[in-house]
Amino acid sequence: MSTAITLESNPIEKDYEDYICAYFQSGGLYVERSIIHRETEEILELDIIFTDFKEDTTTKKLVEIKSGKWGFSEIFKVKGWLVYLKMGNGIFIVKKTRNSIDYFKRKGEELGIELIDNSDLKKTRKCLEKFLNQPTEEKEIETLRFSYLLERKLLKQIKNLKKDYPDNEGFKNLDDYFFKINSGSFFSSNPVKRIKQLFETFIKYKNVTAKICHELETEEYDDEVEELSADCFKSLFYKAENSPLQIALYVEHMARLTILKSCTEHLIENHREAFLEDTFSENLDYLGIPQTIKNGLAILVKEPFFHRYPVFWQFFTYVMGGFILTDLREQEYQYISENTGIPVEEIPNAFESFNKLFPKVDGWMFSMPKSNIEWHRFFPIPFSGVGANHRRFLHLKEMAEDDQTYEELSKLISGAKTMTDLNKWNNLGYEMLKQ
Repeated sequence: MSTAITLESNPIEKDYEDYICAYFQSGGLYVERSIIHRETEEILELDIIFTDFKEDTTTKKLVEIKSGKWGFSEIFKVKGWLVYLKMGNGIFIVKKTRNSIDYFKRKGEELGIELIDNSDLKKTRKCLEKFLNQPTEEKEIETLRFSYLLERKLLKQIKNLKKDYPDNEGFKNLDDYFFKINSGSFFSSNPVKRIKQLFETFIKYKNVTAKICHELETEEYDDEVEELSADCFKSLFYKAENSPLQIALYVEHMARLTILKSCTEHLIENHREAFLEDTFSENLDYLGIPQTIKNGLAILVKEPFFHRYPVFWQFFTYVMGGFILTDLREQEYQYISENTGIPVEEIPNAFESFNKLFPKVDGWMFSMPKSNIEWHRFFPIPFSGVGANHRRFLHLKEMAEDDQTYEELSKLISGAKTMTDLNKWNNLGYEMLKQ
């Protein structure tokens, strides 16, 4: 029997950052993590930026997190970041308290920085609740932490692959792709420039998973390749094998999500009054984005909960694992609604938003054969494994934790291959988390 993977009960450093970030995301905020400003050298790394998406506005907060020693130098460093980013105020969360903590809090307040003493982890929810839109939930926090840990391991693997195979063009491109979508465009001087940079990167590295597949099979990188080979497709999705291609799928998915988030943020802040105009698409010409995307945005902005779509997709990615159990659709839609602020009846529109921005002939959601699962096409399977594990807690919450097993879950669902798929995904997620 495999040994269960456990999370640190007293997290430090990156694990502590994950712990805090999970509260923000569970609280209904969109989170961006480990954002690096790189010029001649790395000069700035932001722990967390969270965005609160409301119907008429968006609010950003910079969050610095310290699990070890800290003092005035760290507070002034946060102030420098706020000035550099032209942000009004920020949050500094510390795990170790000090005798003069109230003095530091007052000085931080003078600089526009809220210092939060989180030395008692049992009070984390209370410490952060003023920033959250909804109550947080323990098992959801746990699942998010597993997803963040998996994400860090995948990103480390990109670096290792790039180092171990210096002649592999695909691995270098994958590293560059993730950096540019997560960090490179973040520091653009204005949101329009950021959107343009995101699309330029998206187009440059479009179908990078297929290109890496081709290079692994032929030792040649070909920019003209657009589709996975039959062998790569089978390895990724039928066998759910551990492969660098799983990492590439993750990066491509995050690129689409980041584009959706950036466009949503810009449109709410600058075009809210024009959302219902017939000429809305024409108003976006200055963005320099493909016409299909502009047409999609013109449709999306008329939907009443468009402003919550970024939060929806981040939750669907990190908690739900990119799929819906169709036998339990009603319960899963209700759960998603409670965690994203999107009414149940609007969830189909939220799912369809990807297809409106990035049109796919058969749509992005796919009913799996002989399996009562509706799955997001080309979704990174390791995260589906995390989502599969979360279903035990979601649908068996009335049982004692030791009884929340896949065997018990199987009694609630049908489909000849449903449990086979869930177990296969779970095993891959477990394998990659253990690396």
